[in-house]
Amino acid sequence: MKDNKKIKRILIKISESEKNEIKSKSDKLDMNVSSYVRHAALNKRIIIKTDKEMIRQVRYIGNNINQIAHQLNVNSDDLLIEEAYIQLKEYKQMLQSILDNIKRIDC
Repeated sequence: MKDNKKIKRILIKISESEKNEIKSKSDKLDMNVSSYVRHAALNKRIIIKTDKEMIRQVRYIGNNINQIAHQLNVNSDDLLIEEAYIQLKEYKQMLQSILDNIKRIDC
C-alpha cells in the first residue's frame, strides 16, 4: 500500500525574490506553497481554477458557434456563410484572449 502521509520535510535555500515568486504563483492557483512546490517538482499537472466570468464567456462563445452551425446547415446562402465566417473569426480571437490570460498565470 502506498503511503501518502506527508510527514517528511526537505529543506531548500531560495532567495527572497524566489520565495515571493513561488508564493505569488501558488496564490494565483489557489494552492498552498507546499502543494504547489510538490506539484511543480514532481512535474504533476496543475489544474487552474477558472473564474466564473471566464466560464460564462466560453459558454457564450460555444452557444453562438452552435447557432452559427445550425444556420449554416439550414441555409446555404453565400452572404450568411460570409457573416458566419466573420463571427467565427471574432470568437476565435476571444478564445485566444482567454487562453492568453490563462497562460499569464505562468506556472
